[in-house]
Amino acid sequence: MFFAHGGLEAMQTRRHEVRERGAWVITVAVVFLVMGCSGAVPATRPASGRAPVQVVLFGDSLAYQAMTYFDQLIQAHATATVTDFVFGGTAACDWLPDMRRIAPTRPQAVVMEFSGNTFTSCMGGCPPESSSAVSKYCVDVSAAIHLFLTVGTHVFLDGTPISYGQSVSDDRHWNDLNRAFAALAARYPRRVTYVDAGRAVEGPGGAFTWTLPCLPTEPCTGPTVAGVRTNVVRSPDGSHLCLIDNGNAPGCASYSSGAFRFASAMATPVINALHLSRADGTS
Repeated sequence: MFFAHGGLEAMQTRRHEVRERGAWVITVAVVFLVMGCSGAVPATRPASGRAPVQVVLFGDSLAYQAMTYFDQLIQAHATATVTDFVFGGTAACDWLPDMRRIAPTRPQAVVMEFSGNTFTSCMGGCPPESSSAVSKYCVDVSAAIHLFLTVGTHVFLDGTPISYGQSVSDDRHWNDLNRAFAALAARYPRRVTYVDAGRAVEGPGGAFTWTLPCLPTEPCTGPTVAGVRTNVVRSPDGSHLCLIDNGNAPGCASYSSGAFRFASAMATPVINALHLSRADGTS
């Protein structure tokens, strides 16, 4: 289930369109190979009749592009359901009203992915990648952590990958927000987990890369690099994940190895921490 933040005009105008288009399912063959199931997402209520585990995703454009895969990976487990609060260009502070609204429902897990956007008004004009922007994110994410810890939710803070522009400019501050999130998580070692999800689409040593060796269970359509079949894992802009942009709808217009890898890196720690079981009874 996808929700748009009512305070952002772009989200309001696209709310119904996005929910409809966001329901599209990846090609049956791809889902079968990647997830070991049929193309349809299994029912989320277990046979026992107990309420499903509730997982909530908050994030910006990277989560927006990866959410279709993330939702399917989580909801392949018959005991889990996902609610998404994601949109490109947003910051943590944009979602605080929705976080306050969703916290009383006591979700078992909340995943937060933010790359450091400063476009929206709640960021108060902080320059991108500045110390003031990082501090603002720390304040807002700390507030979110306390909000969810109060109701017993496990919080996952996801790191994001280096961009092509940050790589070529040798940007020394590109990783500051990731490090800040890791430090926040370390304060609550049993209840908050930092996930270096960005590494899933980076090269050796965390370097920027356009391609990675094909996964065994995915279509292999990229170039051969040094004798190895690869898939392209980053968008042409060097910052995002979709090979073909999906406009104002979540996900990618075609299969994206980068979006799938990033989604898998976000979803796997949640699946493991909550001991979720697949619809067929396997873990």
